Amino acid sequence: MHADLPAQALAAVATLVAALIAGAVAFVNLTLTKELKTSEFRQAWIDALREDLAKFLGAARAFARAVEVVHTFGPEYKDKVPLLIGDEKIGELRYQAAETLSRIKLRLNPEEPEHEELLRLLVKAVRIQNEALASGGGVADALAAIESANEYARPVLKKEWKRVKQGELPFRITRNWLAPLIFLVSIAFLAFMWNGAFRI
Repeated sequence: MHADLPAQALAAVATLVAALIAGAVAFVNLTLTKELKTSEFRQAWIDALREDLAKFLGAARAFARAVEVVHTFGPEYKDKVPLLIGDEKIGELRYQAAETLSRIKLRLNPEEPEHEELLRLLVKAVRIQNEALASGGGVADALAAIESANEYARPVLKKEWKRVKQGELPFRITRNWLAPLIFLVSIAFLAFMWNGAFRI
């Protein structure tokens, strides 16, 4: 049996649907705001990681070159090699490398395989460099390990940047599915209200 709903029932349905739409819109806004903030934090994390990687790799490379000079020219290297950085600066480089490596370790996510591999390469570079320093041997292997870590870091940073560009998963779901669905439901409800009759 079909009958037109009375005006009071239609008003009640309209109020209920409008409240549901308003709640859904508020939820979408909250989700989008939160996920945009998360993306901002992730971008800041990427920038800080990039800066720490640059500091660590630069300090490690400069330290390796300084060690190479000492091994090549012996204890009197200062008299034989002009414009060499002093012992104090070498100590600063070691400290900077150690400090930035610690920050990098804290920034990397142990649940991400690429992050674990990057950390492994950085630690390997430090180990090889320490071995070269202790043995008095060449630093070619240390420099190669530093360069290997440097090359591996680039795609890791690029992948994280792509994640920021795409947005977090809840953001993508809300933007691509929930927001259009709310829009379509709202249009359908307005069309229904425009007709002014609801049959049961």
